[in-house]
Amino acid sequence: MAPPQQAWLLRLGELRFRVFSGAPVVEVSPEQWGLDAGSVRQAAASRRYRETPPDQPGFLRFEFAPGFFPPHFDPGPGTDADRRRLARLLGGQEQFWASLRRLRLSRADVGAVAAAAGMAVAAEVADTSDRLLLLRRNGLPDEELRPRTVRRGPALGVVQGVVAVVCVLGFAVGIGIAAKSGRQWPLLVIPVGLGITIGAQVLIRAVAGRSPRMPWLDERFGGTSRVVVDPPPSVSTELLGEVASLYGYFFAGMRHSGRNNVSFLFAKCRPGLVFGTPAPVPPAVFTVPAETPGREQWLRNHLDGRAELWVSVREAKLTPARIAEIAGGEGLVPVAEFADTTDRIVLLRRDPPPPVTGRRFRMSFAGFLAPAAWILLCFGGSGLTTAITGDERVFAIGFALTFLGVPPLLWVLRIFPRSVRVGWLAGEFTGRDTVRFFSGQFDVSPELVRQIAAFHGYFYLDETSTNAQGTLVTYGRRR
Repeated sequence: MAPPQQAWLLRLGELRFRVFSGAPVVEVSPEQWGLDAGSVRQAAASRRYRETPPDQPGFLRFEFAPGFFPPHFDPGPGTDADRRRLARLLGGQEQFWASLRRLRLSRADVGAVAAAAGMAVAAEVADTSDRLLLLRRNGLPDEELRPRTVRRGPALGVVQGVVAVVCVLGFAVGIGIAAKSGRQWPLLVIPVGLGITIGAQVLIRAVAGRSPRMPWLDERFGGTSRVVVDPPPSVSTELLGEVASLYGYFFAGMRHSGRNNVSFLFAKCRPGLVFGTPAPVPPAVFTVPAETPGREQWLRNHLDGRAELWVSVREAKLTPARIAEIAGGEGLVPVAEFADTTDRIVLLRRDPPPPVTGRRFRMSFAGFLAPAAWILLCFGGSGLTTAITGDERVFAIGFALTFLGVPPLLWVLRIFPRSVRVGWLAGEFTGRDTVRFFSGQFDVSPELVRQIAAFHGYFYLDETSTNAQGTLVTYGRRR
């Protein structure tokens, strides 16, 4: 994500969740905040503030007026059975998100049960649809807020996937029986099977929307720079945004996955809630493996005659200092390093740098060209041979080879060494205003992709999830 865009998200989030935090009167200068007046008014309205005439020019004035907005959710006192159920749910949990609507309890009920279990209300978010309380056990270490809820069952997506597979298998068996019986009535299995499969998915999501356990609510907000969150069952987008803000995440746009599925993209813009004085956390770095005999010669072989070389420390099994020393003997110097917990990448270039050449072939196209060539060779070739010879077995063999060969060829780049793939990844940033490629082909972490893109003057724009080749990312060039 571009620094200007992340700074804008940070300003908007700070204004919404820290300035409009319940103070009786708030005055905001859109110019000082670097926001347009419409964004300021929208942020104020979302926090139950109404605009009033300003006291000074260039400012917008708002008053906290919850009475002018629909009241927040309040179910009223619950029953003893509901309170006992919450007490059981809190057993063994360090943190717990309590939904008043799902628990059928009032805020006072939840607070009393939490206190009896040695927990306290650490944060609270609410709208007209629900009120969520973050319960945190007393005595936890000083830290920035992070997900701690223990999952006690399979994830919603896993359950839906298993049920879908079972339904499809039953559906296939029913079709087979219908085909062998020769009668018409077994064909009713087809619409009935489709109805059961779709109905099962809807039912599972409805049940998940009523379950009082919500470990999925915050599990994605673990500290990474960007997270993608699917629309949660029976939780409003407003509440999801407020929960994300507690962990330092602000809404950064929509993410399209498939044809009709849309998820939410959140960016980590600031620290989340802080409890006590957390110990400083050192930045996560890749642990350099022990040097392996023979790897120095491997590096020299790759440096021979090269004007530029991308080296993966994980593959080279040499320290960056040793890589720089060997490269210096060949006339190359390190000009940049990129690192995260998965790898450290060193860019070596000859001094003086080589002249910029013309446009080069983007290796991401190989993910399309290799399967296309395979289809043309196997399917087209077998079809042509069958048309000439009349031997249908050739066509059957060609069809089988096509079916078996296309999926792995979509990921053909992964068979090449890691350093080579990193160099090809860098070659995707050709200088065009926007570039798009499937990042999974290169098998490089999103953080390293972001760093390499920034080195070439690009910033993250968008991504789309596909079933065939993973995530299609889009980067734009800074001007």
